[in-house]
Amino acid sequence: MSAGYKYYIEPEPSIEERYDVSTGVRRRGPYKLDTTNLVVGSFLPSFTPIAADLVKKTAQVAIRVEVYEKFTTGSNTTLKIKKNSLAYVGMHLGNGSHGATINSIDKSNKDFDKLTLAADFGETLEAGTVLYEATAVDGTTPKVIANSALYERVQVEEGIVLVALLMRAFEIEPTKLVMPFSDIDKANMPHFQFNAAGVQSPAGVSYELPEAS
Repeated sequence: MSAGYKYYIEPEPSIEERYDVSTGVRRRGPYKLDTTNLVVGSFLPSFTPIAADLVKKTAQVAIRVEVYEKFTTGSNTTLKIKKNSLAYVGMHLGNGSHGATINSIDKSNKDFDKLTLAADFGETLEAGTVLYEATAVDGTTPKVIANSALYERVQVEEGIVLVALLMRAFEIEPTKLVMPFSDIDKANMPHFQFNAAGVQSPAGVSYELPEAS
């Protein structure tokens, strides 16, 4: 490994498995993490959704937020989301049909974070809805779509940060994940099996390994 590179592989303390670890398959080699808009000194938990470039060997976090409490549209600019998100001021949120820009973030409440949006989102959102980081305020296009998951907890630092990624995992428990995956991510990850309501994904889904990793 080249001088100056830091590769964090120390496992994240946890008493519960977030997936069946016997089914986990890692991608070959470390990936260089894009730390843009990530807070230096903070930690990314294991199984954070990642958009990996398999050719350039780079990794970008697919930032997602989960709605904590039902949001009712109509001149409403306050959106409550679950704690520990990677949302940042100026980020666009979207769901494919509507979107909004984050003006400020209030993290003072112990149960949720409160986003102040630049304008009403334009659609009622139920609790548990997962929104993605969008390329523009209209929210129609995600900035990135996940195709991998972070293998182990990693600290964000200045300079080059190398990470290990998962390319396959079964029996994933969404309620045990710190960072949520959106539906558009799951549709792009045929080698990951997300449990729903405590049961396995529907039978008939193909989980063949890709030819290249």
